[in-house]
Amino acid sequence: MSLERFYTERVFLAGDKAWRTGRAFLLAKSALGKVSQWAYEASTGLFPGEPVPVGSYGEGLHLQAAGSSAGFDFLLPVRYNPQLAPVSGGLAEAPPRCKQALPTYIFRQEGLPLHRWGSQALLDLEALAEIYVEIHCHRQEARREDEDDETDLDKLEELEESLSHHNLEPKQILKDLHRCVQTALDPAYTHPRQNDPVFQRRLFPSRVPKIDHHIRGGFRLEALDLDGPAIQLTFNDGCDNVPVRLVPAVLGAFKLSNQWIREDLAHLSDWWDGDLTNERANFLRKARVVREVGPELVSKGGFWRLCFSRAETQLLEDIDADGGHRGAALRVLKFINMTRWTPEYGSILTSYHLKTILLWCCEIYPQTSQWETLLSSIQTLLRLLIHTLNKGNLPHYFLVSVNLFSRCYKSGNAIYRPLGLEALRCEAEVMLTNTMQYLMPDSEPQHDGAYEEMMAALRMFKEEHKEDLKELKRMEDGHMYESVEMSEAGEA
Repeated sequence: MSLERFYTERVFLAGDKAWRTGRAFLLAKSALGKVSQWAYEASTGLFPGEPVPVGSYGEGLHLQAAGSSAGFDFLLPVRYNPQLAPVSGGLAEAPPRCKQALPTYIFRQEGLPLHRWGSQALLDLEALAEIYVEIHCHRQEARREDEDDETDLDKLEELEESLSHHNLEPKQILKDLHRCVQTALDPAYTHPRQNDPVFQRRLFPSRVPKIDHHIRGGFRLEALDLDGPAIQLTFNDGCDNVPVRLVPAVLGAFKLSNQWIREDLAHLSDWWDGDLTNERANFLRKARVVREVGPELVSKGGFWRLCFSRAETQLLEDIDADGGHRGAALRVLKFINMTRWTPEYGSILTSYHLKTILLWCCEIYPQTSQWETLLSSIQTLLRLLIHTLNKGNLPHYFLVSVNLFSRCYKSGNAIYRPLGLEALRCEAEVMLTNTMQYLMPDSEPQHDGAYEEMMAALRMFKEEHKEDLKELKRMEDGHMYESVEMSEAGEA
């Protein structure tokens, strides 16, 4: 079997599978459009926009393998006053002295400086109290008029009061959206505010689209996970159960400072020791796209975090316009990770890790020659994957100081993180040695001495670490780990 045939018969099925996937997406998008209008009304305007498709399907990088359903991801805009214009400030010294909520009634002409800790966007009230801001909140009644000598403390208390009364709190946003979606899918409701007496007295009640029983019967709202960024739903399209994620996000409000561009969009030379001929041009392209689209702010783990899904979608648009096979190569790696690596080791590598590898590869290898065939494209991705696994560092494409491989297992034993990365590095090296033999181990042997030697070494490695790898898989399956967002050097 040729590599191209392997791809079309196992990785990315065309025909009926492609039709069903496209149909499921359109049905989910249409239904969520109606649900979002109910959420807007139920939340009195908190969710004012239409869902924006992002993620693998939105980027055209999804799998269409047998027995798997492509999930769909959507951003749902959250209302935020554009006059507040948060601006990326410096790096936070530590999260505890900062606030996690986004203010809605604290104004400053140049925008509010947010600090960053990893991907977390934090408001430093002490720093904010030192600059002029306009605060909209009731002053504390106990405050005396003769406290002129305590102006700074007085202002800090005002900021605290304003933020406590007028804010977007990350976990509360998830709770509000979950409640609104639950109302939209509940057959007992004909209108999201039917039990609101103020709404009932309005002369011209607001209209919302009808959500029929097919939509309500086809969607199942999952239990709320306050540590994740999304409201999880499962959509039955008549053939498969398709996971759908609805992510509340603040869009278009965050402004990037020049300091952020210089410090966070760091150059490749900080971690890549190969040819950097095209570094400056690609760096400027990345910076331009981020300036145009801007990062989103999404709720995750109790913090507002920087997210770059729309920028990633724009950068990956038409990546194979030169006739290359970048997207297909990524799908092959996703397929191998889903069918072989994850079942054996757990989800050490995610779809986002592999997409980040592709983004870095497009920057490091812009030449068409690297991507002319599916085989050369897969091998290009594998080389960079091996490089990052060997270093134990996969830099976030937009926040280079954030290591996407930083994971702390709750066993307290420090061996599991490097052991997992080493196991995947060995797998990737064997795959690089003879890609066809690795992808199709049941096909007729090719008697490749180098491949057989590396495969024997891999088997010996797995036998030597059998018990530790079994424990690693158990912790992965039980999500018994924490992602550490700081680099190992301690930089933000």
